[in-house]
Amino acid sequence: MSSAKDDEDFWYSSEKRSFSFDNNEVDQLFGVSKTDTDKLWAGISNTPQSEGSLKVGNDYQPLKPMLSIISEETLSCSMSVKSHISQDTRCILAMDKLQNIHPETAGVQPDITLRKILLGQPYSLEQYKSLASKTALLDAAIVNGDGNAILIIILFLTKTLKKTLVQRILAERPDAVNIYIKYLSTRLQLNEITDILTMLGQSMDAAMKTLHIIIKNTRDSDRLLFKLRNSYKTQFSTLTECREALFVQSYIKLLEWQMAVKKIDGNENIELNSSVLDCLKHSCKGHWNLSEDTLMTPTILSQQHDVSPRQYQKVALEVRALAGEWDDVDKLLLTKGWLGSKKLQIHLPIEDVLKVLHKNNAPSEVLEKYLKYVDNVERRLELAKNMHCFRIAIDILVQQADRIALLEYKTKLQPQSEEYFYAESALRLPSVKWKS
Repeated sequence: MSSAKDDEDFWYSSEKRSFSFDNNEVDQLFGVSKTDTDKLWAGISNTPQSEGSLKVGNDYQPLKPMLSIISEETLSCSMSVKSHISQDTRCILAMDKLQNIHPETAGVQPDITLRKILLGQPYSLEQYKSLASKTALLDAAIVNGDGNAILIIILFLTKTLKKTLVQRILAERPDAVNIYIKYLSTRLQLNEITDILTMLGQSMDAAMKTLHIIIKNTRDSDRLLFKLRNSYKTQFSTLTECREALFVQSYIKLLEWQMAVKKIDGNENIELNSSVLDCLKHSCKGHWNLSEDTLMTPTILSQQHDVSPRQYQKVALEVRALAGEWDDVDKLLLTKGWLGSKKLQIHLPIEDVLKVLHKNNAPSEVLEKYLKYVDNVERRLELAKNMHCFRIAIDILVQQADRIALLEYKTKLQPQSEEYFYAESALRLPSVKWKS
């Protein structure tokens, strides 16, 4: 048994520390360690107990009983505290384990998060850590139908998930795909668009979307031609049933033609992405008389781009008539017949031909030449009067032997003019048997 001095030195030299759950120091409580408590308990057990030891007496005892300082109940608690602390610690660790399984359960509330997004309030998506919570948030946004919220969540997924996993999630949500594709289009992210649509089995849509973005956003002709060639090679060439593949091929040829013309003609007024018909007009205007095997000729251009004979003849007629090249008009519309005669060879209605010629101020002899090919006599007479082709009109009235109609027509002619004298001569023809 220790002396009184040793006991006092122990109590005054012992370090006082309280229990801490963080440090899990279950062996210390109230500043007394378990080891030292055991020693004290052993000392108390060896100390004789008597009722008088708890009472104040006249006799001085150098060794104070432990029970005079700490009650027996307190000492009993100190012996069982380890078991209680261990049980509490196990509960805390179990709770921590559950929180690690679903750490964001308390904070994951898609409805509240979406409300904040829609109202423009501060929000955070950091608590959405599991795949289930992220997809639930996206589904809630899709049900809500707000495109901005859907896009915000999709961008959050792309930052926190693998690319293949994001694509798989989007594949099951067409509404989200459409919004994301539109976003990618504004940012010209062609590869991402192609990957997503191809994964969804929409290779044709991917090719057409790529083509649209390329044409709309590329201004440099060389770069545009390069992108189109690459797009055709990587996308359209594998789409055997895609009719647009022929369009891309034709478009590439047209760009090549336009760039060649620019180099030959210099700064001609032909713009990039001009239509085939615009290019045909340019060719009919500046390259009409070239040999037939020259790339710049209208015939070669028409053959390359499947311009119909009707379209070709209409464009060529308008251009050559505007230029006043009436010989070229004849070469375009007439061909040789039997015994050197001229035969009409047109793919347009004859009245359309006459309207183009009259609009471009064709001479009377040119108009009269083609008026003869109008089969209906009454219609030919009407056109002749409207186009001021007096010879044709007077000849028809003479053939009809309609003297009254010819006299009426004469009153509308300028007196002493060529057509006036021509009408008078017709009225005096002895060979005509007039109706009245």
